Amino acid sequence: MFDYLELYQERSFKEEPFNDTDNMLLSQVVYVPFDQLVQEKKKITMADAYEELKEVYDGLDPDYYRNVEALSYEVLKRMGQSRRFGQCLMHHYVSRRSKATSEQFAVMMIDLPDNTTVVSFRGTDDTLIGWKEDLMLSYRDIQSQLEAVAYVRRNCSIFRKYRFIGHSKGGNLAIYAAVHCGSLIRRNIIQIISNDGPGLRPGSYDSRIYQKIAQRYSLIVPEKDGVGTIYEIAPKKTAVLTSTRNMVLSHSMITWQVDGNRLIPADRVRYETGLNRKAILQFLNETTAKQREVFVKELFDCFDDAGIHTVSQLSSGGVPLFIRILKEMSEMNSEAKGIAVKMFQSYSEILQRDFSDQVIKKKDSLKSKAFAAGNTVSEIVGERNPFHKKKKDDLPVGTDEKTEEL
Repeated sequence: MFDYLELYQERSFKEEPFNDTDNMLLSQVVYVPFDQLVQEKKKITMADAYEELKEVYDGLDPDYYRNVEALSYEVLKRMGQSRRFGQCLMHHYVSRRSKATSEQFAVMMIDLPDNTTVVSFRGTDDTLIGWKEDLMLSYRDIQSQLEAVAYVRRNCSIFRKYRFIGHSKGGNLAIYAAVHCGSLIRRNIIQIISNDGPGLRPGSYDSRIYQKIAQRYSLIVPEKDGVGTIYEIAPKKTAVLTSTRNMVLSHSMITWQVDGNRLIPADRVRYETGLNRKAILQFLNETTAKQREVFVKELFDCFDDAGIHTVSQLSSGGVPLFIRILKEMSEMNSEAKGIAVKMFQSYSEILQRDFSDQVIKKKDSLKSKAFAAGNTVSEIVGERNPFHKKKKDDLPVGTDEKTEEL
């Protein structure tokens, strides 16, 4: 994303129309907490927003997987300083968190110079409330989805064209809102982009309505991740791209590779057969919605009892915290324990199968290479060995074997 901004920062939207990397930047910048700065009725340029937040964020290390907020501010900083995005107006920012309803929701609108408005939905932040809501997607409509529909109905005009976008859960909110917002708004949505976001749970949408917008919906996923495969609804356009990281770390858009304004495509087969994808699908297929609901409630009760409220706490707690969590999990009810075991089994079984397949392939590959190398060595040694006995048919005419040996 930073490379793209460096190359295209002086290009207008007339010179370089809206593209997938613009979408990534606008999906990332919404992770900045704009509370008190970007309000529903007040518009502010990206350049001014950067200036207002400068003292708060300058000097922070934008570590792209441990500090999403700092990374997102770095994106805002570079967008605000560019000709391409500096004068884009941000407005109608909303951010809500509620432990009671397990809701973590944020969204913002950005007016682009091409006379369209981007509705950018935030994905999961550092709070465990957000991660709990993600898991709740597997068995019910979540509060953020309902908020997304209400937001769009309340704020979108029938006289303007819109792009609904988002990363992770934000991508799910984008497609969910597009399906449920009503026909008057839906006809003005020119594009819906989900950046590695889950699809729509069966039964949570009308497939006939989805078909009306399917041509406008696209999914972007990294080849080594599995988040975008959850309830994937087979959009007409799916881009599988390369990432500099593996598995869950490739979910971060800062790791996605672009060449100029073009996403660098990856091998779709690797994505289709990836470990994360297969394990998630197996887990969903082998558990019921009710079982998943019980497991999620028990799991996050364990985190509460252990005093854990953010992902940062989880990642920095080390072995003592891990032991404390295991102790809390040991007190789960039997059904929740069974689901936990099933989840780990899904990963271990697929990992074992993948490992076995790789060993077999490697073994066969090594065999063929060794055989070819052996033949080559035999030929070379045979030709260069001064004591190599040639066959009778190889001898020059008129030469007997004894003479040739001498």
